[in-house]
Amino acid sequence: MNRATKSPQLDRDQQILSRLSVIEHKVDSLDQTTAFALRADSGKHFDEVKKIFKRSLRRAQIYLAVNGVRGVEEIAHHLKMKRQNVGPELRNLGDEGLLEIVGCDGGRDIWAKKAVDRTLRISKYLCEEFSLGKDGKRTAKRKSRRK
Repeated sequence: MNRATKSPQLDRDQQILSRLSVIEHKVDSLDQTTAFALRADSGKHFDEVKKIFKRSLRRAQIYLAVNGVRGVEEIAHHLKMKRQNVGPELRNLGDEGLLEIVGCDGGRDIWAKKAVDRTLRISKYLCEEFSLGKDGKRTAKRKSRRK
């Protein structure tokens, strides 16, 4: 190919990349604005998080084990749980808006936490509340909830 035929294609590709960069910047700005709004009213939102998890150790473990790489089978194996107990919890947490499917690999859905996890510090709360590690595994003797 000569230079004259390459140039229009390169210009077109550069324009597309430039537009994608602008879109990415706008999405980042929207995410930051949303995070700021959530933090401003975090008490109300966090009450909803507490309602979702209640006293469910299993739900907390499954949520924490989600890392954007594991599918249902891997999460179940990681936590030494049955697959049939993990799948419904993942779907429930997805319906609640806390998790999402970020990809498929060989017919298995890959789950990840949504950005609201960082904004409201949901993982940190669950680790402390249920004495769990960031990966969903138990770390120490569970604290008593009776007062």
